[in-house]
Amino acid sequence: MGSADAVPGISGGTVALVIGIYQRLIGSIAIVLNYPRERDFEKLREPLTFLLPLGFGMVAAYWLVSRLLVGPAEAPGLLLQPESAVLCYGFFSGLVVASLREPWHCISAPNREHSVLAMTGAAVTLILLDLPFMKSVPADWMLLVGGALALTAMLLPGISGALVLMMLGQYAVVAGAVHDLRLVPLLWFCSGGLVAALTVVPVLRRLLTEQLDRTLAVLTGVMAGSLRALWPWKENYDMRTGDLSPLGAGTNWPEVLLAALLGALVIVVLERFTRRETNRST
Repeated sequence: MGSADAVPGISGGTVALVIGIYQRLIGSIAIVLNYPRERDFEKLREPLTFLLPLGFGMVAAYWLVSRLLVGPAEAPGLLLQPESAVLCYGFFSGLVVASLREPWHCISAPNREHSVLAMTGAAVTLILLDLPFMKSVPADWMLLVGGALALTAMLLPGISGALVLMMLGQYAVVAGAVHDLRLVPLLWFCSGGLVAALTVVPVLRRLLTEQLDRTLAVLTGVMAGSLRALWPWKENYDMRTGDLSPLGAGTNWPEVLLAALLGALVIVVLERFTRRETNRST
């Protein structure tokens, strides 16, 4: 799950579903959040026994993968080097394009309303990605928003928390803070995650229960609009500046296309494992 959360386009929630721990994960988080009300420490033993080693593994894997992709300031990773970045973005684009099917196919009976909601979600995302604050170094307080949205996305199968951070221009900032041990940005980010756990996640779970089809339609559109942030050819691969201006699709397009197809293949394999796990549980 930690490796998936470090890669824009793959959801840690999807991996949890594939390996059969998604329901236990959500249930354990719910028990921990209810502790201030019930104050029954005995009920915390089992969730904490599950969540603590899981969290340790996620942090370790995230550190390793994000170091490869972003790295510390003195050793820029693959996403910050033009030769490798164009292929990485192509791979991520393939991940997202193939992932669009998952939330859309979960809609019971797609109709014109769902199509309009999806197009609206995509349009709003495209507009947001062109706003000035998306193309500059984010202020520390914006990491609060990023932490809240990223944690919410991480818990949703099919929605990538790293992709949300990429859209907000915060991906490299958060990964860089992890590797450079800058505590202030990490505190803001983790505070946002805590806010999401207490407020956003319960609301989202209610939407997924009461307005499932409409919510999935909007999420599909948001994922489609996020492809703007993953455009492989850029004038500047320094994600701290968030420069999304295209150079043109004529540069290295065969290699980028192959990388995109490889990304799509990864999603197809994950989807097959997900269906197999779902059939076993039912």
